[in-house]
Amino acid sequence: MAHPIENQPCSQTAKTKYGIIWGMRINRGILPNGRIGLAVSGGSDSVALAFLLTKGGKKRNAAKRFVILHVDHGLRRESKEEYRFVRNLAKRLGIPFKGTHAKVVRKTGESIEMAARRVRLAFFEKCMTSMNLDAIATGHHMDDVAETFLMRIKRASGPEGLAGIKETSQVGAIRFVRPLLGCRDSELKDYLRKYGEEWREDASNGDLSIERNKVRHKIVPYLEKTLDKDLVGHLYKICGFLNKAVNP
Repeated sequence: MAHPIENQPCSQTAKTKYGIIWGMRINRGILPNGRIGLAVSGGSDSVALAFLLTKGGKKRNAAKRFVILHVDHGLRRESKEEYRFVRNLAKRLGIPFKGTHAKVVRKTGESIEMAARRVRLAFFEKCMTSMNLDAIATGHHMDDVAETFLMRIKRASGPEGLAGIKETSQVGAIRFVRPLLGCRDSELKDYLRKYGEEWREDASNGDLSIERNKVRHKIVPYLEKTLDKDLVGHLYKICGFLNKAVNP
């Protein structure tokens, strides 16, 4: 049975390790009752996703309910080590692992990011069928929602485009669920630090020639300092209003 949004205190003496920290909002209500693939890249958000949904592998029937999915795109030197890291994470959590070493080749008109996404979606679609998955969960969070909103302003997107990342969506045969949209990126990192867990940082995240990185590292901090210290939370709420308006 799916659970409602969790927003409960977690004490150091709690019986179950890897419980949520006070203030974190995990929307379990969008999770299907069947088997769920966890898209884990090795970054802090997806690693936190794996620990939160499986309760550090202690959740009842976690091995039957969840499977960790990982794609090594082969585009960076670190990718093979990240593959091993995620595979070992699945082993520690006691849940199945399904990974692939992909070869990303651009088609005409594609950027390397678009090509990598196409390869990743093809892998997820195969997993939906071969592993009998009901959905794939990703670690998208509140900061992703705010960044996407700001990026789409530049494109003069309409209400549906500005509504941005949704808690659930369908891409071909893949049903995506995003239970961490109510969490800040900093909360997820704090959660992992609380339990002494590691993650992997993609070196390209610091490349300011990439639009999202520029928004994340330059534009959002500037607007928080000069316009609204609660900018991310307010943009998240606006996106929620827009989603309700375009999907009544």
